[in-house]
Amino acid sequence: MTPITFRDLDAFVQQTDQLGGPGSAACDAYWGTITYEVGVAVDETLDPFSDAYVDQQLAVYAELSGRAFDQVANEHSDIDVSTHIVAVNPYNHPSPGGLAVHLQRLSQALQRASPALGSKMLDMGCGWGLSSEIAAYCGLNVTAVDINPDFVRLVETRARRLNLRISAQQGTFDGFSSPEKFDTVLFYECLHHALRPWTVLSRMAQMLSFDGRVVLAGEPINSIWWKHWGLRLDPLSIYCIRKFGWFESGWSADFLKAAIEHAGLSCSLWEAPDTGYTVIGNFASQKTLPAVEIARMATMTGWMNDVDYLTSTGVSTLALELHEDARKVRLDLTVFRPAPLRTVVTANSLEVFNGELSPGQTVLNVDTNGAASLTLEITTDIWCPNTEIGNDDNRKIGIHLRAIGII
Repeated sequence: MTPITFRDLDAFVQQTDQLGGPGSAACDAYWGTITYEVGVAVDETLDPFSDAYVDQQLAVYAELSGRAFDQVANEHSDIDVSTHIVAVNPYNHPSPGGLAVHLQRLSQALQRASPALGSKMLDMGCGWGLSSEIAAYCGLNVTAVDINPDFVRLVETRARRLNLRISAQQGTFDGFSSPEKFDTVLFYECLHHALRPWTVLSRMAQMLSFDGRVVLAGEPINSIWWKHWGLRLDPLSIYCIRKFGWFESGWSADFLKAAIEHAGLSCSLWEAPDTGYTVIGNFASQKTLPAVEIARMATMTGWMNDVDYLTSTGVSTLALELHEDARKVRLDLTVFRPAPLRTVVTANSLEVFNGELSPGQTVLNVDTNGAASLTLEITTDIWCPNTEIGNDDNRKIGIHLRAIGII
């Protein structure tokens, strides 16, 4: 084996390209002789979630890439959009067998997640859009997000051509937000580009529907180089970091599980010999109280019981006793009004939401702050269903509460 250091990286990239680049037989033979020796000192006894540890991995990135960390500038791929638009698959993959591996991974992910027909999926870091197309083909309504405007244009154009229920938009892991709640949030071969994946996962958890889940597939899960996480040091990763400036990290299975739990989710991992890990984070530890049980357990004022819902009447309160480990309460709310509903929610007298809720389902997450009990007050505009919908219901009502989840 031939050890190389940061002084050899430009020659390493040049030699790789001269041999035909990644995937060529000559390149594979050359890469089989290469090992990389990191020059930066990394203290793996540090808290892997800490800024100190992140800074050390950023120093490794600077060593490998030869540039400052800037994902907006560096996380791009130049593609011939017109060629991929008309290709049989968005990758325009030259190998049916190679493409089949991606299809296996995505099929396993969807099988494990088991989303409902017609449910909403957020495809983060969608890239060429293969994952979005497979999900839409299976009957999901997909919102596809990528940092690269060329990928967004490719996904949008192919979706129109193929009549797929996909809406694509440009966005970043740390910057994307949506008032919508998604039943599934998918990361396919992309979350490892995030500097702090645990913060990304926490943000995505806030966008999940009441019974939603985060799904990861095709991610580099191993502890070959680092106990917890860090820049991958295989020749392909080093090549991509040096030539393109991509952030190519990887995590141990234990660290990824901890990162998902850091986001308030329970974690399940499945490993297959040929396709790697499928990882799902959901609110499995959530104790769900449907409306009928809330009515039985809580002290309430200002609510009407509508079988599957509790219906507020403008100013409504409920008080719940919590178990000692409760960290969060999730409110499964529905606005049946065909227009936004002005809503204010306080928890133990602290305001947690003040704004308009759009028609449809909304999940509001409320931190318990360690309290043994929680008093919620929900104040909304009132409206008359008969006046606005014409359904002979002349009550003056506000919002509907379907369930409460306690985590």
